[in-house]
Amino acid sequence: MDFTIAYPKMDDIKTALFIQPHPDDNEIGAGGTMAYLVKKGVKVYGLTVTQGRGGSNDPAITPEMLGEIRQKEAQAAMDITGTINLGDLGYHDQNPATHEQLVKDFVRVIREVKPDAIFTVDPDLPNEMHPVHIQTGKALCEAFMRCGQPYYPYEDNRPHPDAFSVKIIGFYFTSDDNTTVDITDYIETKMEAIRAHQSQMDEKQIQMFYSLFEMMAYNTSYKYAERFKLLDATLTHCFAIPKELKAKLNEK
Repeated sequence: MDFTIAYPKMDDIKTALFIQPHPDDNEIGAGGTMAYLVKKGVKVYGLTVTQGRGGSNDPAITPEMLGEIRQKEAQAAMDITGTINLGDLGYHDQNPATHEQLVKDFVRVIREVKPDAIFTVDPDLPNEMHPVHIQTGKALCEAFMRCGQPYYPYEDNRPHPDAFSVKIIGFYFTSDDNTTVDITDYIETKMEAIRAHQSQMDEKQIQMFYSLFEMMAYNTSYKYAERFKLLDATLTHCFAIPKELKAKLNEK
């Protein structure tokens, strides 16, 4: 039996938008792939939901001070991978936006950038406990559906001429991957970008990341890899691919 459906491919991407809950998530989850795409000539954008003001246990560092530090670190990290920094939405880790507000924020940015693909954390990761990760992932899922609808946001009661449909939505930090990217040639770029988040990282964590992304390459010919779940609009509403056919679709 032949199938006309297939998972989308990284090779189909010419412009990408990576949306992270916190200022270091993109680099940790997808920094090698971002550098790889930039090297291929893909225009890669990065957007951050929160300023990461809750990411310190040091009582001498106020949330406001930390927010400023992490903004600079985020810029330094994106400079290393070649990512265009769209800044952050200004939300606090402990006081995120409502779901509907985040969807509107994401739709607005998507319509401005007009990417082929959007990426974020997988809200369906079974062991994910961070509420901002879950909220960001779920809001981007809805934004993927809404951004091409000309009357969204509906309260305006008018068509939006900038409505734009994204072809691919991708998730990192996922346990349901269908795409493995060889980042062996980009592992040092990835680690340099992670190290740019000095307020969050130490060398013990960096070594753990080397081991983790070596593990991601298990059962491949790669030394280091990142794994993603890539979907198009056909696969984001109603239907699930039977588990025994997933590998077959990924080969197409």
